[in-house]
Parts: sequence; C-alpha cells; structure tokens
Amino acid sequence: MSASMAALATVVTAALVWLLATAVPSTASGQAEPGTSADRLAGSDVGLHPRIRDVDAQAMTQRSAQLVEALNITSAEAARAEVAGMRERILAVARNQLGDPYRAGGAGPHSFDCGGFTQFVFKRALDMDIARTSRGQFQQVDRVVMKDALPGDLVFFFEGGAHHVGIYLGNGTMIDAPRPGKRISVNPISGSWWGRSFTGVGRMVPA
Repeated sequence: MSASMAALATVVTAALVWLLATAVPSTASGQAEPGTSADRLAGSDVGLHPRIRDVDAQAMTQRSAQLVEALNITSAEAARAEVAGMRERILAVARNQLGDPYRAGGAGPHSFDCGGFTQFVFKRALDMDIARTSRGQFQQVDRVVMKDALPGDLVFFFEGGAHHVGIYLGNGTMIDAPRPGKRISVNPISGSWWGRSFTGVGRMVPA
C-alpha cells in the first residue's frame, strides 16, 4: 500500500470510529422528556417515554446516513487515487526507456518500434495486455478529444500506409519510438508529419 493510500485509510478509520462512537446521542433537556436512570442504564427502551425513543431513532437514522456518505466519499477518493497511481506508473515505465533505440518489430526490453513500445509500457506498468500494433491499439481504446487528454493516454497518427502511436505526457508532448535511426524520446504532437497525420487520443485506463 502506498503512503497516500495508507494515510487515507487512517483518516477513514478515525472517521468511522467517531461516527460509531456517537451513534447513540444523549437526550439533552429540551429535546425529550427524560426516562428513569434505571431505564437508561439497562440499555433498553422498555419504559422509556415515546419522545425519547423517537429522538434516539431519528439520531440513529442521521448517523447511519452520515456513515453511508463517509463510505461513499472514501470509495470515490480511493478510486481516484488508484487511477492516478496507474497513470503515474505508465509514465514512469515510459521514461525509464528513454534513449532505447528504434527497431522495426522490436517489443523490448531494450529496443522498440512504436506499437511495441506502448505495448511493453502497459504490460510492465499495469500488467495489461494490449494489441501489438498501433492500429490494433486504436481499435481497443475509448476515444477522447484532445482537450480532455490526460498523461498516460495514447496518441495516434495515421496517414495512408504510415501509422504511429505514442504516450501522452501533457502540454502537447508525447514519449514515443519515432522511426528508424532514432531513439525513444519526448516529442511534440504537432508539427511537420505529426500535425498532418494526427488522428486522435485514446484511453486505456479510466480518467
């Protein structure tokens, strides 16, 4: 478990303990008519005034709703943290291959073509099996518009027989295995052939 997830678990545990500890409130004066000390200490509602029982029931319902809300918030935060961690692992593995040479048909671990590189990164980072070629990967992704692209998404380029795929880094850049004679590097998405053949952005992991 990462440090951020451990810290989140600690906060959630403390919140749940507080909610459970306060699940049965005291019935202060002005809220309900008091019952006898024996009734309260016995831990039973037998003999309690109906207004006291109503106040306790309403408080329990409110506490239950608060508990459900806390659990829902915690679940959503945990999901966002997990997705962020997945994208960070994709970028970390991709950057670790910077400088490796382009090789047609290469799928790692030390030389790659464009589709072999992205396939290797997703397998190493997430143990996710994706298609071997850029065209195959293009058929697997959820399409998103460029303004919604996130680091870790895939960017695709198709023009006639030419095809290419890279991993989006943000700020209009990608990391990719460009072409023969080049090495894995950070490159702009726009400009020259890239701008003319840019096809779109694809998503393999949630936003």
